[in-house]
Amino acid sequence: MKETLSKELARFKTVVETYGARVESWPKADLPMMQKLLASSDVARSLLRQEAKFDQLLSDKSNPIAAPSGLMGRVLMNAEDINQGSFLKSLWPFGSIWQPAAGMAMAACLGILLGFTSPNILENSDEYALSEPSFSGATLSDLEAEYENL
Repeated sequence: MKETLSKELARFKTVVETYGARVESWPKADLPMMQKLLASSDVARSLLRQEAKFDQLLSDKSNPIAAPSGLMGRVLMNAEDINQGSFLKSLWPFGSIWQPAAGMAMAACLGILLGFTSPNILENSDEYALSEPSFSGATLSDLEAEYENL
């Protein structure tokens, strides 16, 4: 009997914590057991009182705070005062745009200049040209003999 009562109290606690203290929101299947426990158990009544207090706290905290009537107008007027400028300024709000643009143009010019003046390593006729294969197909013993002669 005591084990059944503890299972019922555990179910009561689960239902009350899940659905709140309002009887109307409890599941219909659990309603007879829950009403029987409320009539006979001090623990069930205590759990229900605690949940009712918690529900009341939640409802008190969830009420929206009413803003003053002129607040929206003041915010919009201040926003207009703050954001005065051209479309270009709204795209680039970090000051004058000529400095970063000039820096990017100089970097591009330097890159083009280095590209034209750098040596072309693909057309060199050096001993280690890139067009020649790196491996001659010699076996390992041929390579060992060649390195011994060095």
